[in-house]
Amino acid sequence: MDNSGLRGPVRGSRRPASGSIPGMTAPALSPLASLLDLLFPRTCGGCGAGPPGSGGWCPWCAESTAGPWSVGVPGAGRVAVAGRYRGPLRRAVLAYKERGRRDLAADLAGLLVAPLAVVLPVAAGRAPPRIRLVPVPSRPAAARARGGDHVLRLCRALEPRLAAAGLPASTAPLLALDRRARDSVGLDGAARAANLAAALYPAGRGRAGRGRRPPPDPGAPVVLVDDVVTTGATLRACRRALRGLGCEPVGSVLLADATTPGRKQ
Repeated sequence: MDNSGLRGPVRGSRRPASGSIPGMTAPALSPLASLLDLLFPRTCGGCGAGPPGSGGWCPWCAESTAGPWSVGVPGAGRVAVAGRYRGPLRRAVLAYKERGRRDLAADLAGLLVAPLAVVLPVAAGRAPPRIRLVPVPSRPAAARARGGDHVLRLCRALEPRLAAAGLPASTAPLLALDRRARDSVGLDGAARAANLAAALYPAGRGRAGRGRRPPPDPGAPVVLVDDVVTTGATLRACRRALRGLGCEPVGSVLLADATTPGRKQ
């Protein structure tokens, strides 16, 4: 697949590439969506600017994101993000994830199109295969508190954005977290890895191993999707779990990079 129209020149870890997507336009709002936007106006999730109803991600915040960025995460393969976890992007991610701004899903999903083009392998002259988007799972309790799995919702919002860019995709929730998994906030890399090793398993089967879900179509590129990369432990654990299902992810895309500046994670 030739991604030359989507891929910007990535110069290395944490270096910005071109974020423009030639030919990429936002999907038109349906009449119902337009009516809802009129009745329940939104403000920008990054800066709170209006005017009300102008959308969840204003041009100024889009300009400040400056992605995609390629991030070096040992053991995680290709990793690309929309930007650093700070400023408007951090505020928008928190608003979407923790403060009920589910309306931001489509705007944030749009930020993942360019990072996804960075991690996809190039195959010139071939029709683009259907991409399998695998969301990094949330803890069941956290998903309930947030009104659903926020990364799964992000993947589904990403599908039409990729289709508009000529990249057919479908969401494949192949992984799950046991209800006993700890909240990863405040855990270092080693503690996160131990937590996930005990709690991460293939979706569609119990911990005893019955009812295993078959892997995606052979040859279809598998891409992990998450919100923020911090230590890389989650990405590494998910890659190992997918390999156990016979899948080899081509890379991971995330909204934001929160790895420690100046230190590889």
